[in-house]
Amino acid sequence: MNRPAPSSSSSRSADPRGAGGSRATSGVAAALRALDVRPSRKLGQNFLTDPRVAERIAGVALAGAPAAVGGAAGVGVAAGVVETPGALLEIGPGLGALTERLAATGRPLVAVELDLRLAERVETLLRPHSHARVVRGDILDQRLAALLPGSGPVTVVANLPYAITSPAISWILEQGPRVERAVLMTQREVAQRLAAKPGSKDYGSFSVFVALHAELQVEFRVSPAAFHPRPDVDSVVFTLRPRPYPRTTAEERARVERLVRAATSGRRKTLANSLGHGLEMGAARARALLDRAEVDPGRRAETLSVEEWLAVARVGGGNA
Repeated sequence: MNRPAPSSSSSRSADPRGAGGSRATSGVAAALRALDVRPSRKLGQNFLTDPRVAERIAGVALAGAPAAVGGAAGVGVAAGVVETPGALLEIGPGLGALTERLAATGRPLVAVELDLRLAERVETLLRPHSHARVVRGDILDQRLAALLPGSGPVTVVANLPYAITSPAISWILEQGPRVERAVLMTQREVAQRLAAKPGSKDYGSFSVFVALHAELQVEFRVSPAAFHPRPDVDSVVFTLRPRPYPRTTAEERARVERLVRAATSGRRKTLANSLGHGLEMGAARARALLDRAEVDPGRRAETLSVEEWLAVARVGGGNA
């Protein structure tokens, strides 16, 4: 599993060096050299070398998932027909450290890989599995309905590079109710931002967005020593379960997103000033709006809870 460009393989691995330690790392390095793939630190490309971490991620992804009826035979993923529950979508399989474990379950599996050299390698690994296939391309250009036609639930698995974490999570949440859950690995600071609480330094517009559309549960931490090349920061594996924020409508959630984007563009400004500027309504109208929602106009945007944002959205109606 590799990070960036969607190319891949969560809280602690017992021995971060992994089974085999340097042997596992050297094996990954040799495989990358053979493919003429040079991991980019700038892009955050880090390949998983610890097989125990891969096993643990697979365990989280498969826990409680329904088994494919009839096993691998007759599932028909390669033919583009998936009516069996428990399908899997891997974003960025990289060298296939996690892909082989997912394919071995017999569940329908589609792996989307941007790097053509890595895609070819994963295709070779998946040849024994008629229920699994590789799609070459950028996940952001794909639609779940085309990747896995049918109506059964899907679990998404991915090691997300820093640069595409936000768009990839947005893509996952945009796919609708078929995504039952997503088991994702990101840099620790990204996971902290997604799970941040109001008033903390990590809390921002994307924290609110995720809270509006999903429940997040941190699973485990992964040491830098579990990757090649070794990153400078820890990673975290977490589970996202898409669901609308309780007792809200799609229109209300869209209003909140608009409000938060407008208000957080001026993080050091008061809420009245940032909203007035961001919504082009002026500070006086913004103060009146906040007063009606019983929110102090002098507060900072990053201190408001989702419920408070909803209160502003509801009193503001179409103007919010």
